[in-house]
Order: sequence, then structure tokens, then C-alpha cells
Amino acid sequence: MNDMPLIAELTPEAYQALFALTMDAMPHEVCGVLTGLRLSEIGSSTPAQAAADVLRVTGVLPVKNAAARPETQFAFDPHDWVRAVYDMQKNRQSLVGFFHSHPGSPPVPSKADHAGFPFGAAESGSGTSYWILSPDALGRTLAIRPYWVRGESFLPLMLAQVRV
Repeated sequence: MNDMPLIAELTPEAYQALFALTMDAMPHEVCGVLTGLRLSEIGSSTPAQAAADVLRVTGVLPVKNAAARPETQFAFDPHDWVRAVYDMQKNRQSLVGFFHSHPGSPPVPSKADHAGFPFGAAESGSGTSYWILSPDALGRTLAIRPYWVRGESFLPLMLAQVRV
């Protein structure tokens, strides 16, 4: 398996959860963890998936934003972060990434993102996914941009499909 997936997908339930969390948190940034699977780990259901390593997000666990300025920054609340890890283990879910929102800017990593990203939690050697969510000004649509974090680099992933 390649360490960086070629394609990133969201289930309809995960998309709806991300949308609701982002809109409910406005004007603050929301953050949390994503659960799911890599199709290369469980086998593939189609020939196209067999040729590509697909990261599929199936679950969303919010983590309280403990940043001093939550309008423009995020930081995982330590107690909520532990609760999320416990919930994943209890429900036999796999951590596949992290997310946070940019209420007033595009879904592109910023200097503040580097400061808030839990690099220590992502130190598995091969990297992890990182999703930035940007709502439009009216709160009707959500731009989603997945990245692969390797070291302290954010590498764009292709969001091939959002099944809504």
C-alpha cells in the first residue's frame, strides 16, 4: 500500500455531520477527528478501486476547540481529545484524519493551522489526512479540501467523490 492515498471519499453521513458541525460553530472554527478505512486495507469492491488506494471517511467525532481565539484558530481540548480516542477504541473505529473549519477563508492550510495541528498524534511515519472545511458566506454550501500530512507538509489529495 502507498502511504499516501490517491483518492479521498466521504460517506453521505460523514458529509452531513461535517456540514452541521461547521454551520453550528459559526463564526468559530470547529475541529475534530475522522474515522474510516483505507480500501487497500480491506480489499476492493471494484477494479477501479483495486488500482487506487482510497481513503474513505465514514465517521466524524468533534473535539472541542480550546483555542484562545476560536474565530481564527483551533486547538484540541485535551479532555475531549482523550474522549474521542476512547470512543474510537470502544467502537472499533480507525483514525483516518483530522478536520477543522475556516469560517472566513478558503480551505488552504495557514500558519495558524500548523500551530493547531496535532502533529504528535499524526506521527505514524506514513502520515494522515487533514480536511479543511470552508462554508460560504450564506451558510448554504461547504467547500472541502483534503490534504495528506507528512512531516510538517500539507500535500493536496483528490476528493474524487462526495456521495450526498
